[in-house]
Amino acid sequence: MAVRKAIGRPPKMNLTVIIKVADAIQHNYSVSDACRYAGISRDTFYRYLNNEPVFTEKITTAFENQNKAVMSFLTTY
Repeated sequence: MAVRKAIGRPPKMNLTVIIKVADAIQHNYSVSDACRYAGISRDTFYRYLNNEPVFTEKITTAFENQNKAVMSFLTTY
C-alpha cells in the first residue's frame, strides 16, 4: 500500500493553539483578543467551536473558570 501525501493546507488549529485560546479566555480576554493572541480568526474559532467536541469542551471549561483562581493551562512544573 502506497503512502499518500496530504493535499492542501495544514489545519490552523492544533493543540498549542487550542491551549492558547482557552488560556486567554480563562484570563478574561474577549473572543476577539483571544483569537488575535493565538493567531486565528474569529471565523475559525466559531467553526471549531461548532464542529469539534474537544475544542468545545476546552472553551466551555475556560468560560466556566473565568472568575475562579486557577492555574494557567500553560503552566508547567
